[in-house]
Order: sequence, then C-alpha cells, then structure tokens
Amino acid sequence: MWDRKRSTSPHKLRHPVRVTNEKPMLDKLEKFSGRDAKPTFAAWWAHVGNYFKYYETTYVKETDKIPFVGHWMSGNAEEWYEACAAELKQQNKEDDWKLFASAIEI
Repeated sequence: MWDRKRSTSPHKLRHPVRVTNEKPMLDKLEKFSGRDAKPTFAAWWAHVGNYFKYYETTYVKETDKIPFVGHWMSGNAEEWYEACAAELKQQNKEDDWKLFASAIEI
C-alpha cells in the first residue's frame, strides 16, 4: 500500500519514460539503377513518394528532395541524374522539383 509519508507519488516509475515527438526511422531506400532494375521504377518511385510524405517536415524546400533522390540512384539512373545536374549547372539554372519529378517519370 502507498505510504504518503515515504513517497511523493504512488505511481513512481523505476525507469523514466522518454517522451518524444520524433518519428521512428524508416528503412533505407534501395538504390535504383535503371528502368529494368529491381526494384522496378514504379515500386522505387512509390517508396520515394511515401518517404517524402512520412518526413514532410524534413524537406521544407522542394529542391532539397532532388539531391536526396539522386543519392538513391546508381548505374544508368545515376548517370542520367549527374548529366542533368551538369547541364543545369552549365546553364546557370537551378533545378525545380516538379520539372525533375516529371522528367524522371518519362
């Protein structure tokens, strides 16, 4: 029975509980290497979209999504990404998420 003189609370925890607003981490994305790769483009792109929805507060600027997507590319897909980035840099232009997303879906 709880003794008011010995304790300040009858519900004192032995181990403190950590309260956080942090979301659990999602598994890392698989790298996408090209149209005929596994995972398929459709599956990979859906995972990318779900990742951005889950972590929507992390990517405040839409343009922050572009290097993230580029990081998860390899092989032919990475070569395409690097070529697009080099062309934009040469033209002194910044990429735009909507244009990038539509270009990657072609």
